[in-house]
Amino acid sequence: MMTLILAVERDWQASEHRKFGVGNISRADGVKTDHASHIKGLEVDIRPIRKDGHHASVTYLDSAYDRAATEKLINLFHANAPGQLQIFFNDNRIASVAPLKKHDNHFHVQFSEHHKEAE
Repeated sequence: MMTLILAVERDWQASEHRKFGVGNISRADGVKTDHASHIKGLEVDIRPIRKDGHHASVTYLDSAYDRAATEKLINLFHANAPGQLQIFFNDNRIASVAPLKKHDNHFHVQFSEHHKEAE
């Protein structure tokens, strides 16, 4: 997952000045946290992109949410992945994501081989 994040960051910074927020990177040692998933090194949560560039939370319903940039970022994850990804995010106007409870303010990225439901 770290290799994927770094590849996406490299491609993102080639055309964007805004940073993207990374959180809840899973641990490969399987230590459980407050998430039902994020225990095998195969999951990560990413903040959606804000129009104003602030480093703060935003939901897909907020006026500060930048759908086009968030979709671009999600597409970079798909393009750089060595295999199939599942991405959970509640913005149903982005074609390559699936909705999941509690995913209004971040999108969850996991490799498709990991079939446990994300939190």
